[in-house]
Amino acid sequence: MSSQATLDAPVVIAGAGPVGLVLALELSHQGVRSILVERQPTTTTFPKMDVTNARSMELLARLGLADLVRAAGVPSQHSFDVIFASSLAGREFGRWRLPSVDEMRAEIAGCTDGSAPAEPWQRAMQADVEAVLMRRCLEDDMVDVQRPWRVTGVTQDADAVETTIVHANTGERRVLRSAYAVGCDGARSQVRASLGIEQEGAEEVATFALVHFRSRDRERLQAHGQFWHLFFATGGIVISQDEDEVWTVHSQVPPETQPGSVDPVAVVRNVCGVPVEIDEMLEHTIWRPNVLVADRYRAGRVFLAGDACHQVIPTGGYGMNTGLADAVDLGWKLAAVIDGWGGEALLDSYEAERRPVALRNRDWSFRHLSVHLQMPERADVALIDDDSDAGARHRAELGEFVAANNGENTSVGIELGYVYARSPVVASTAEDEPPELDPLVYRPTTFPGARAPHVPLADGGSILSCFSRGFTLVDHGAPDPARLLDAAAALGVPMTHVALGPDAASASVYERRLVLVRPDGHVAWRGDDAPDDCDALVAHVTGRGERVATASATAKESAA
Repeated sequence: MSSQATLDAPVVIAGAGPVGLVLALELSHQGVRSILVERQPTTTTFPKMDVTNARSMELLARLGLADLVRAAGVPSQHSFDVIFASSLAGREFGRWRLPSVDEMRAEIAGCTDGSAPAEPWQRAMQADVEAVLMRRCLEDDMVDVQRPWRVTGVTQDADAVETTIVHANTGERRVLRSAYAVGCDGARSQVRASLGIEQEGAEEVATFALVHFRSRDRERLQAHGQFWHLFFATGGIVISQDEDEVWTVHSQVPPETQPGSVDPVAVVRNVCGVPVEIDEMLEHTIWRPNVLVADRYRAGRVFLAGDACHQVIPTGGYGMNTGLADAVDLGWKLAAVIDGWGGEALLDSYEAERRPVALRNRDWSFRHLSVHLQMPERADVALIDDDSDAGARHRAELGEFVAANNGENTSVGIELGYVYARSPVVASTAEDEPPELDPLVYRPTTFPGARAPHVPLADGGSILSCFSRGFTLVDHGAPDPARLLDAAAALGVPMTHVALGPDAASASVYERRLVLVRPDGHVAWRGDDAPDDCDALVAHVTGRGERVATASATAKESAA
């Protein structure tokens, strides 16, 4: 295998879904070139995910992508309301009222205690998000997009990775050499298979028919008013994809159902309970969700991200959103190592940080699905539509069940509150207990490993805008921050000093006078004064403690 000097690129990325695209753009943001290999000639035409959550929008904002994604998505005035009804022609019995982007922005603007995200959610089909991200990659000189090429395997030695790719049309075979490779190639990951990595969890936990179509029949489709999701008592669902003419229907079908064996028009009719005029059939298929997490996220110089290492049920929107955080976490760490200021422990920390998040999100997505699977068992459709007292009681009972089980859209703690408490590259004191996660509530904290809270700055921007490249030392009046800054400079670690002072609005939210924040916006360390051994702290959070400690000892011996 070739030496580092003859690499085709520092990083090869297999798969150009949202996770691979964001990883390429994160690497570019950090000054690292990559080759992005995608087997399809174009981005997806399936809707797939339909919400980018607040944390993902914060991460996209770091890369200058948030406004582009919003422009491709649902206009900001439309709510995220979820309606429960017997049918389009029947009675409504429950509603989750969820604010629009405009309303969320107003709430965020009025919040200064750190409990709000910096960005609202955004409704947008994955097909539209992928198209936006791909355009940005094609425009980026740091990203070499290769499509339609299929990855057939990866091999590696101590110096490099060889990724074999085959052209989808001509059959031409090439071998790409890189320092590192990342499999973002989905649930059937060839990279994962090449590494022999197994997965834990359950496969094909349910079977659904999906029908994606255009229709201007809004009078029928919006008979219960504007909505994001419309769930029926029979278990079917309609998703309003663009608040105009694009819709998706999902319906549970028998496990043995095969693609092509169902009539998509009949599926829409059965789910909705009334005929719907379909102007254009876009896509239809059978899909079977898995709840799986890879046993390992790393094998030597090769990593997994996104669906290649975790698969969840769409309820809760944890699939792509978990993957985007993978991409940012891994991207800045690879860049740090490639640039020479990050060590091997930094790469090891990727799995230590991201796998527990995937396990939790996998289990919560299954929990959310169970709410919807219970509905057909609990509901009597005829009784829901009945004008009798019994009908009113049944609607009330179902409404109470719906109101008590809105976790899939209100689990703010899951989105914002995860903490990398066991990461080998965050530094906390022994007496500091990590906060307990409340899935439904986000409580701002700067405990090492937590997402640094959003607080508005004096100029109206978010403090999160300071966390992007290198480390950031947030200073609320510490006596001697220069010692830590000097240690970082001496060790070649990029570190920016953001001096806000003890009277800044963010001082109480950030809990300590000094908070060291990583490029991904997670806290690496905090304290009221610089530590006694600043070299050791910088070495620890950059994953190269042993190397730096040895270098420091050598320097001291030379000085003596």
